[in-house]
Amino acid sequence: MRKIAIDPVTRIEGHARITIHVDDDGNVERTQFHVTQVRGFEKFTEGRPYYEMPAITARICGICPISHLLASAKACDAIMAVRIPPTAAMLREAIHCGQMVQSHALSFFHLSAPDLLLGMDSDPAKRNVLGLAEKHPEIVRDGIALRKFGQTVIERLAGERIHPPGIVPGGLATPLDSAVRDAILKGLPEARGIAWRTLDFFKTVLDNFRPEIAAFGDMPTMYVGLVGNAGELRLYDGRISFQNGGRSHRGGDRPAEYANYIGEASLSDSYLKAPYFKPIGYPAGIYRVGRWRG
Repeated sequence: MRKIAIDPVTRIEGHARITIHVDDDGNVERTQFHVTQVRGFEKFTEGRPYYEMPAITARICGICPISHLLASAKACDAIMAVRIPPTAAMLREAIHCGQMVQSHALSFFHLSAPDLLLGMDSDPAKRNVLGLAEKHPEIVRDGIALRKFGQTVIERLAGERIHPPGIVPGGLATPLDSAVRDAILKGLPEARGIAWRTLDFFKTVLDNFRPEIAAFGDMPTMYVGLVGNAGELRLYDGRISFQNGGRSHRGGDRPAEYANYIGEASLSDSYLKAPYFKPIGYPAGIYRVGRWRG
């Protein structure tokens, strides 16, 4: 038996280690993915005033703090039994869209593009964003510009780019200023152009990775996401829909009732719990988010 450790795993949004156990014949017997599994937020937030929760829970992540901010702020709205004004809801959604832009730009241009454009067998010392800048400077410039646009949307609407103070229980701390609106609208054409240009380019390299596309992440799971009344993908609000082999399962319209259809299984080799769709059970009901198959 031989053990191979990849520590740390780089170019991911977080910290991790992979341990691969190989038998005497060179076959992989099992693989373990190690992440920081105990954060303690559930415990050290006990006893704190509810209105502090958005600022505290945003610290769960420095890459996607907006998602945690919005989830916590919406929970506070429910605690106060208030329905925020439609304008505030739209501004929150715009901030979340800014978050999606900056996070996806980071993931694609900085973390995935070195493999796609330099090759997965290229020198690891140069297979990074700096090596990418030498070979494809225009791609790196586009990535920086697109991420900057998303961060700027967050900063202008919520006060700061990371852990912004403007998302509060009851809505937003400040109204939308016309100058801020115009500045965001002015940057939209360039951001949209980068997105379309990148998608067109990405399609040209897909044929180089057919084996990886066929096998990477290919494991049977359910998928879950927020959808609107017509079944369209939603990011800020909507009903929860579970997908399983092309079949849709309605999860519910009230987030507070999530415990009726989402369970957590304890794992023998990890402090991390495995969420699953209760009507199907564990492990058949495990699901993935962030990827949608409608």
